[in-house]
Amino acid sequence: MKKQNKEHEIDIKSWLFKFRSKWYLFLAFSLISLAAAYVYVKSSNRVYEFSATLLLGDQHTGSKKAQELLNLLEGSQPKGIKVEDEIGLLMSADMVKKALQNVDFSVSYYRVNDHWLNKATDLIVEEQYKSAPYIVKLDTSHQQLVDAPFEIRILPDNKYELTLKAKDVARYNFKNHTTLEYLPEMEFKKVLEFGKPYQDKYMSFTLERAKEFDETPAKKFYFVINSMDSQVGQQQSSLWVQPLQRESRVLALSSKGSIPEKQILFLNALMDAYVANDLEEKNQNGRKTLDFIDKQIATLTDSLKQSKQALSSYRSANRISDIGMQSNISFEKLSQLEAEKSKISTDRIYYENILDQIQNGSELTQAVSPTVAGIQNPILNSLFLELSELNKQKAGYKVNATSDNPMLQVLEGKINSTRNAIVANLKNQIRSSDISLQDVDRRIARIEGDLAKQPEQERRLTDLQSQSEFIDKKYSFLLEKRADAAIALATNTTDKKVVDRATLSSAGPVNVKPNMIYMLALIIGLIIPAAMIVLMDKADDTIKGKSDLATITKIPFLGVIAHGSKSDKLAVKNNPRSAIAESFRSVRINLQYLMAESNFKVIGITSSISGEGKTFTSVNLSSELAMSGKRTVLIESDMRKPTFGKYFNTHNAAGLSSYLTQGLPLDEVIQKTEIENLDVISCGPIPDNAIQLLELSKMTELIERLKQEYDYVVIDTPPIGFVSEYFILMKHMDTNIYVVKHKYTTKDLLDQVNELYLSRKIKNIYMVINDLDYSNTYEYGYKKKASYYYV
Repeated sequence: MKKQNKEHEIDIKSWLFKFRSKWYLFLAFSLISLAAAYVYVKSSNRVYEFSATLLLGDQHTGSKKAQELLNLLEGSQPKGIKVEDEIGLLMSADMVKKALQNVDFSVSYYRVNDHWLNKATDLIVEEQYKSAPYIVKLDTSHQQLVDAPFEIRILPDNKYELTLKAKDVARYNFKNHTTLEYLPEMEFKKVLEFGKPYQDKYMSFTLERAKEFDETPAKKFYFVINSMDSQVGQQQSSLWVQPLQRESRVLALSSKGSIPEKQILFLNALMDAYVANDLEEKNQNGRKTLDFIDKQIATLTDSLKQSKQALSSYRSANRISDIGMQSNISFEKLSQLEAEKSKISTDRIYYENILDQIQNGSELTQAVSPTVAGIQNPILNSLFLELSELNKQKAGYKVNATSDNPMLQVLEGKINSTRNAIVANLKNQIRSSDISLQDVDRRIARIEGDLAKQPEQERRLTDLQSQSEFIDKKYSFLLEKRADAAIALATNTTDKKVVDRATLSSAGPVNVKPNMIYMLALIIGLIIPAAMIVLMDKADDTIKGKSDLATITKIPFLGVIAHGSKSDKLAVKNNPRSAIAESFRSVRINLQYLMAESNFKVIGITSSISGEGKTFTSVNLSSELAMSGKRTVLIESDMRKPTFGKYFNTHNAAGLSSYLTQGLPLDEVIQKTEIENLDVISCGPIPDNAIQLLELSKMTELIERLKQEYDYVVIDTPPIGFVSEYFILMKHMDTNIYVVKHKYTTKDLLDQVNELYLSRKIKNIYMVINDLDYSNTYEYGYKKKASYYYV
């Protein structure tokens, strides 16, 4: 269990060594990252955050309160507002547009600072507001080129050079805020004079010198004429509205921008436009009520005058001053019926008026509620309130939703359903009024029939009096209602209130914080090379040390051979105090120690593939054994690729192949070397059947004879990954050394020798790592400090 846990542990010291060995990567990436951070800090516009608060009323203030006092809304109770709908209205494009129409953001001014980062391209660009050296006055009655940069170069003699070079430039009409066309490419350069208007078929404006401006040197200036759509989109993208707390009616408005004065002005204008829009909607409702009553009063004014004049003339002509008691009773009943008929007629006219508005396409939200005219109909009042609420919800959803939004489609269905219910209710009221009028007319006819029996003069007088009283009562009723409506309109106030005007809410820029950016850049500059080193290490499948061998094989580890010069083939002899010579001594001593209890004579040395240093290890280990006083013979059994000629002054005229095929005496194939106690048997002439030769009994006889004459027999075998000679020679060997090269041999190449070891087909095998650079590995990094002991 401990071993498994150890395998999953992270060797921090090892990773620190790997990172330290690639210190130049950390330095390079850190410098690049910090340089990029510096460019970002210098080139980014500072963006600040601004905030304001707005109170949504409870709909029991202003005109609604006055109407409650006047009992104009006795039949219904107003529903509470929905904060989400109000937020949608406040953030809507229409509301933002109304706010922008009250401020002058149609032209944006920019300056390109005179900084070394702007030598190649314009990186550091600063927006100006009331600090530019010139002012652009637009002729909004003329079309303009919008959303394109006009470069300005100030010249002597009160002149300037105007340059435009852009593609897909929009030609814009500021009267109705519409785009007329897009010009694929626009390019011109003109020298103009400050204070004089310039006009062509595309634009019309005047540039004037500013009295106060920033005199800091600049590389260049330019301005952009903004379309209303671009202004609305820019402000909407930076605007955010939310309630201070859940169920709270106080909204917190926040916005971001690079010019504090502009953003504060916009937020205040937005809140003012929202409050003014709410008051205007309420006043519009009151004005429609007054207009309706005024039309009715104008119609009755002449009728009232004529009825009174007719009554007076009739009395004078017929000298009538009083009416009998019976007539009075009849007339009183008739007068009551006439008043009731007047009331029903007025109601019917009003219902027809509302129905006509709806059927002629008038906005339902602007239709006058029946209660305002004094008609009590709870069902109709409820339907109007429900329709108004649905329209508010629709306006809220349209801010961020398209026409295909399911919620909008559901709301549209509810609105149409409510509208149809209103139409049906109005028609029912009109039919009911007609029935009531017919009933009243029948009762009036009955009374008039009774009065017909009276003298003609008295009946005529009664008719005139009834007509005059009817018109007078109707006229008084309308005057009373007009006074009520006028009072309601005069006391009308909005229930929206600005709590806190816009202020700068951030202590500094919210997008550019130099210390944090530099710290983040430094961290990124360290993370990138660290990640690269980790990825490369994980992708590197070569053997890098003893720990790698321990994870992929159970073959015992014998030692390492230090990295040295490729030209020094016989390092053990030529430089006995070198790190390579010391490595071979260590391997020789470890081998003799491990095999101390066995009488081993034959040492086989092989590897996985060519280039791992198998022959180099064989030659130097044989040399070390010979230099330790042991008579050693080295056999070159790799008869396909002989290489001993690079190490010794030997020849291949006679060798192992000659001995096995021609039967040459052993003395003729053994060659002396310059190293005492070391003889070699080269491969000889390269045969066509190397495997068959090694399988001959003469090879066994040769090994047995050499074991009697020498202390050690070292056989340099071919790589087991390429050919099969090693498996034939394996039976002659007392011990085997398997050579892997540092950062060259891949781990999968050890699969074959692992299978041999685990199946016990090979005995006494040990692993050796060749060409290991002590300064490039953590496991043996301490040995680089032993340079004092090496020469």
